[in-house]
Amino acid sequence: MPKKNTDPEVEHLLPLVGGIITQVIVDNSDENDETCYGIVIEKKGTKYECLFMRDPEGNGPGHLYIWKDK
Repeated sequence: MPKKNTDPEVEHLLPLVGGIITQVIVDNSDENDETCYGIVIEKKGTKYECLFMRDPEGNGPGHLYIWKDK
Protein backbone atom coordinates (compact mmCIF):
# COMPACT_ATOMS: atom_id res chain seq x y z
CA MET A 1 0.00 0.00 0.00
CA PRO A 2 1.44 3.44 -0.92
CA LYS A 3 2.53 5.65 1.93
CA LYS A 4 0.28 8.70 2.49
CA ASN A 5 1.99 11.96 1.60
CA THR A 6 2.28 14.22 4.64
CA ASP A 7 4.00 17.17 2.92
CA PRO A 8 1.74 20.14 3.78
CA GLU A 9 2.44 21.88 0.46
CA VAL A 10 1.33 18.78 -1.47
CA GLU A 11 -1.78 18.40 0.71
CA HIS A 12 -2.56 22.09 0.03
CA LEU A 13 -2.50 21.46 -3.75
CA LEU A 14 -4.36 18.13 -3.92
CA PRO A 15 -7.89 19.65 -4.14
CA LEU A 16 -6.90 21.17 -7.50
CA VAL A 17 -6.12 17.82 -9.16
CA GLY A 18 -8.62 17.13 -11.94
CA GLY A 19 -9.85 20.72 -12.11
CA ILE A 20 -9.94 22.89 -15.23
CA ILE A 21 -8.19 26.25 -15.59
CA THR A 22 -10.93 28.68 -16.66
CA GLN A 23 -9.40 32.13 -16.22
CA VAL A 24 -6.17 34.07 -15.73
CA ILE A 25 -5.95 36.53 -12.82
CA VAL A 26 -3.89 39.74 -12.93
CA ASP A 27 -3.93 41.58 -9.60
CA ASN A 28 -2.13 44.93 -9.54
CA SER A 29 -3.73 46.21 -6.32
CA ASP A 30 -0.51 45.76 -4.30
CA GLU A 31 0.59 48.90 -2.48
CA ASN A 32 4.20 48.29 -3.61
CA ASP A 33 3.22 48.25 -7.30
CA GLU A 34 3.95 44.52 -7.60
CA THR A 35 1.61 42.71 -9.95
CA CYS A 36 0.51 39.20 -8.91
CA TYR A 37 -0.57 36.58 -11.40
CA GLY A 38 -2.77 33.57 -10.94
CA ILE A 39 -5.43 31.29 -12.32
CA VAL A 40 -9.00 30.22 -11.57
CA ILE A 41 -9.50 26.46 -11.40
CA GLU A 42 -13.01 24.99 -11.41
CA LYS A 43 -13.75 21.51 -10.13
CA LYS A 44 -17.19 19.99 -9.51
CA GLY A 45 -18.93 23.37 -9.16
CA THR A 46 -16.27 24.86 -6.87
CA LYS A 47 -13.97 27.70 -7.97
CA TYR A 48 -10.44 28.02 -6.64
CA GLU A 49 -8.73 31.38 -7.14
CA CYS A 50 -4.99 30.74 -7.05
CA LEU A 51 -2.23 33.36 -6.92
CA PHE A 52 1.43 32.54 -7.44
CA MET A 53 3.30 33.87 -4.40
CA ARG A 54 6.84 33.65 -3.07
CA ASP A 55 5.67 31.60 -0.05
CA PRO A 56 2.74 31.69 2.42
CA GLU A 57 4.15 34.92 3.88
CA GLY A 58 5.13 36.34 0.47
CA ASN A 59 8.90 36.40 1.04
CA GLY A 60 10.34 33.01 0.04
CA PRO A 61 10.87 30.58 -2.85
CA GLY A 62 7.34 29.63 -3.95
CA HIS A 63 3.75 28.99 -2.89
CA LEU A 64 0.33 28.81 -4.54
CA TYR A 65 -2.20 30.82 -2.48
CA ILE A 66 -5.69 29.32 -2.90
CA TRP A 67 -9.11 30.86 -2.17
CA LYS A 68 -12.01 28.41 -2.31
CA ASP A 69 -15.29 29.87 -3.57
CA LYS A 70 -18.40 27.68 -3.86
